[in-house]
Order: sequence, then C-alpha cells, then structure tokens
Amino acid sequence: MNKSEAKFHNTAVKMDGALVKLLEQKEFKEISIREICEEAGVNRSTFYAHYDNLYDLLKETQERAVSDFFASFSGKVKTDFSKMTAEELIFISPQYLVPYLTFIKKNRRLYEVYNNSGAFQIGEMDKQLIENIFVPIYAKNGVTDKRVVEYMSHYFISGVTAITMEWVKRGCEDDILFICEVISVCVRPFAKANEIK
Repeated sequence: MNKSEAKFHNTAVKMDGALVKLLEQKEFKEISIREICEEAGVNRSTFYAHYDNLYDLLKETQERAVSDFFASFSGKVKTDFSKMTAEELIFISPQYLVPYLTFIKKNRRLYEVYNNSGAFQIGEMDKQLIENIFVPIYAKNGVTDKRVVEYMSHYFISGVTAITMEWVKRGCEDDILFICEVISVCVRPFAKANEIK
C-alpha cells in the first residue's frame, strides 16, 4: 500500500469509527453526513470521495466488522478441519462461540443496525461462516449433500442469531459463557444429518 492508498484507507477507518461511535448515541436514521464528517475530522468532499451516501459507509463498516470478526478467530481456534477429530468439530463450544459473542458485544449497536434496519445486505457473515466453517465441518462428519448443508447451516445460524439478538436486546448483560451454554443446549448438530435423503 503506497502513501496515498494508506491515507485513503486511514480516512475510511476514521469514518467507520465515527459511524460506530454515533450509533452508540442515536439510531442510524438520525445520523447525518455532517455528523460523520465532524466526528471523523474530515470534510464533506472527503466523505463523497469515499461514499455515495450513508448506506455505503454503513455497508463498508459492516464489511470491516466481518473482517475483524474472522480475524478474532486467528490463533484461538484450530482451522485445519482435516486434522481434527469429529469430537473436536463440534462448533457449538466456547472455543467458537466466545470469539463470536465477544465480537457481538463489542459491536452491539452495529449488530443491532445490521439485524434490524435492513440497511445492510444481510447474510455476508452467514455466507462466510457457511463456506469457511460449516462446510468443512459438515464434510468431515460425512454430511456432503449441499442442500442439507445449506439448510442445516441456516437453521443453526438463525437459532444462534435469535438467541444473540435477545441477548443484545437485554444489553448483553448476561455472561458470555452463560449464553454459550444456552446455545449449546439448544443446538445439537449432525444428529442423523448424513442419513437425510
């Protein structure tokens, strides 16, 4: 990245941070471009050099958050699924859920907007979860039918999302390990999944 690209990138990061900070204070629909610019310390022309509108900024902020989410797993979990035993491949465990829930708690307001406003294209994180985590784990457990994998993945994600959103509505007050236990009790993957025709 050259100096000009780095400056452009750093300015975008400032505007992402400004949006997240403002989301802690008010609803997305109440935030103006002027407020973003003031909070980020940039002018309107700089904003428009990066984005067409606030929804573009919101989308970029979400994409950066997704990238940060996957980076949060780095070094914390095994990712070479081919070398893991079936017992290790149960992703309903604190090993996988703690980084996810920590990310949600840290980005609570952004997550609320992500799930409630319709401003984001919902599903990018879900697609990456399915592709990078679910598909290899299901395959290792003998579940290879693409339709079954997609249905089971969406069922799992929807259930975890429902629990997580309830936790977010309650201000993330319950302990992360408690929420991990709730999710673990609710979901039992792979039971007879490889027998579905």
